Amino acid sequence: MAAKVLTIKPEHLRKPAARVARLLMRKRLAVADSLLDKLDDPEAVHEFRVAVRRARSIEKAYRPYLVDAVTPKLRRRLKDVVAATGAARDTEVQIERLHQRCADPRPHQRPGFDWLEQRLQHRLAVEYEALRATLAERFRLVHKPLHARLKARYADPGPSFAEVTAGMLLEVAGEFALRCAHLDRDLDEGPLHAARISGKRLRYLLEPLTAAFPQAEALVGSLKVLQDLLGEIRDLQVFGRELAEASEEAGAARMRKLIEMSLTLPFDSPELARGRQQDERAGLMSLARELQTRQGDLIEHLRARLRDGAAEELVAGVRALARDCAHAGMPQSDPQPARDNAG
Repeated sequence: MAAKVLTIKPEHLRKPAARVARLLMRKRLAVADSLLDKLDDPEAVHEFRVAVRRARSIEKAYRPYLVDAVTPKLRRRLKDVVAATGAARDTEVQIERLHQRCADPRPHQRPGFDWLEQRLQHRLAVEYEALRATLAERFRLVHKPLHARLKARYADPGPSFAEVTAGMLLEVAGEFALRCAHLDRDLDEGPLHAARISGKRLRYLLEPLTAAFPQAEALVGSLKVLQDLLGEIRDLQVFGRELAEASEEAGAARMRKLIEMSLTLPFDSPELARGRQQDERAGLMSLARELQTRQGDLIEHLRARLRDGAAEELVAGVRALARDCAHAGMPQSDPQPARDNAG
């Protein structure tokens, strides 16, 4: 289930940036608050994570206009809430990837697949237990005072929401264009991650505008295609590191088990013979090869889209939207009274 995207109305465009930013933050945090009693459901945890992450993205984007409402202490607590859900999300993605493997494992690979799934399921259970024990209270600790401060009345001098947002759209779109151009030369993990984060910032600026500007929705869709590619590549990189760590642990555990069996069983014991044949690392290596193949395919797909100008076309659309947004934020001039030309 896709998380609900909250948008602004056209009449918000001319209102002070600080006022609209507080409204957006408050609405996103309210969505998260409504999910606190459902955190046993992984889908609710995902929606909670997205809602809090979007609230934090508003705070980061409009920080100069939110200094009165969001104190550094509340900002840190909000960041901690977002971080607390990250590990479980990575584990869920890895379990899903394991279930979507290209082919059923061969008999000699099955021990590695089964061992890794047990390892990931155990970790996920521990992570969810920690979330259920602490996440709701940690969120309430930040939400109660933050909600009150976001709802308070302020003088709100300064530019309109549309004017500020137009400037940020130009800035972030320019950064995204540079990040994507850099990928033509360097597709290492660092540049890929930087492009993914830049795209996420741009998307979180565009999404609230989709009700006020019809073209914004198409831009979000185009951006999501690139984001999905960058995101899956990132997930594969994280899973690759997991496999490397798992192979070390599996090898050590297997050797320890064989030594213990050798100390207690005869040399020609069938159980000891089976233990020598059962090696989880074969399955882990098979998974690693599948990940490498999939990652290579995704990178080629990403390169093809970038060569075809997907990023440039998207950025051009965002710049046009920024111009429309800036124009929409201009004060409406009072109509001039008609002249009486009668003599």
